[in-house]
Amino acid sequence: MMHQGVRWTLAAGALLGAAAVSAQGSMQIYGVADTGIEYLDHIAEGGTLTRMPAVTAGHMPSRLGFKGEEDLGGGLKAVFVLETGMALGTGSLMQSGRSFGRQAYLGLSGDWGTLALGRQYAMGLYAMMGSDLMGPAVYGLGSLDAYLPNQRLDNAFTYRGTFGAWTLGAAYSNARDGSAPSNCGPQHGSACAAYSALVKYDNRRWGVALAHDRLKGVKGSGFFGQPAGLTIGDGSRDDHTYLTGYVMVGGTRLGAGVIRRELEAVGETYRSNQYYAAVSHPLTRAVTLDATYTYLDADRSGADAQLLSVRATYSFSRRTAVYALAGHVFNGSRVAYSVSGGSAVPASPGVGQGQTGLMAGLRHQF
Repeated sequence: MMHQGVRWTLAAGALLGAAAVSAQGSMQIYGVADTGIEYLDHIAEGGTLTRMPAVTAGHMPSRLGFKGEEDLGGGLKAVFVLETGMALGTGSLMQSGRSFGRQAYLGLSGDWGTLALGRQYAMGLYAMMGSDLMGPAVYGLGSLDAYLPNQRLDNAFTYRGTFGAWTLGAAYSNARDGSAPSNCGPQHGSACAAYSALVKYDNRRWGVALAHDRLKGVKGSGFFGQPAGLTIGDGSRDDHTYLTGYVMVGGTRLGAGVIRRELEAVGETYRSNQYYAAVSHPLTRAVTLDATYTYLDADRSGADAQLLSVRATYSFSRRTAVYALAGHVFNGSRVAYSVSGGSAVPASPGVGQGQTGLMAGLRHQF
C-alpha cells in the first residue's frame, strides 16, 4: 500500500505540473539523490557497523522539490517552494514522515526582498553558507550539534532581502515545530516561539555574517542536539549566535566561524562555543578536496569534543559525482558524540572514546 505522504507528494507534483503549463509564470522540479555505504568503528554496543545512512550522506540530504514564481506586474512576484526529504535506502520520507518537511512556503517578492509564510529555514543556516564547506555532510558540524543542519521553523513568517553586497533577514514563528524531538506545536502558542535575524556581507572575494536564533520551549518539549542530562521546562530557551566568514585565495575557499550556544534548562544553563575552520580546494577541473576541523568547547567538565573530516569528490559532470569521506571524533571524558550524523539515532562510541567513519558514495543533482 502506498504511504499517505507519498500519495500527497505525487498528487501535489501533478497539480503543480498542470499549473505550470497554464499559468503566466514558471515552475521548476529539482532534487538531489545522494547515497553511499558507511563504516563506523567503536560502536558502544561493541564491534563495528556498516550501513547506508538514512538522514544525510556525503554531500547533502536527498530531496525532491518544486519551486516557481508568477509575475504579478509592477516588479512584484508570487513565489513558492515545496520540498520533501527522502531516505534513498528505504524510500521513506524524512522530517518525521512529512510530505514537504524540508520547506513549504508561499510568498511575495520584489526589489525590496521576499516575504514568505510557511515552514522555512532559520537565519543561522544562511549565515553558515559560504564558510561551512562540508555543509550537512555525514561527518560535518552537525555531528556535534544536530540543530545546525535542522534549522527549520514551522508556522514561520520570514523576510530576506539583498541590497548590493548586503543581505538582511529575519524570521518569527509562534509554534516552531510540532514533531519530535521538538514537540512544540500550536497548542503551546507563543511559549514555543522562535526568533531569528541575519546580517551578511558578500563580495567576489570574501564574506562575513552575523546571525542569532532563539527557540523557546515548554515542559515536555525538546531541542535538536540537546546535551544529555538537561530537562526542558516552561520558559526554557535555546540560543545560537553565529559569526562566520570566508575568503577566496585563487580558486581555493577558506572558511571559519564560531557558534555560541546557550541552552537554559531546568536548574542549569548549558553554554558552549563551537569553532570551525574549513578549506575547499580544486585539484583539477574534476577533483575537489574538502576538509573541516571543528572544536566544541563546552562549559561542562569533560564535555568537549573535536571532529576532523576530509572529502574527495570526482565530478563526472555538473550533475553527477562520486566521493569518498573520512572522519574522526575525539570525545571528552564525559561525552560520546558519534562521528556520523547519518542516522536519527546516532551509532555512538563508548563515553570518552573516539570513533572513525569512512564512507563512499554517489551524488546526482537534477
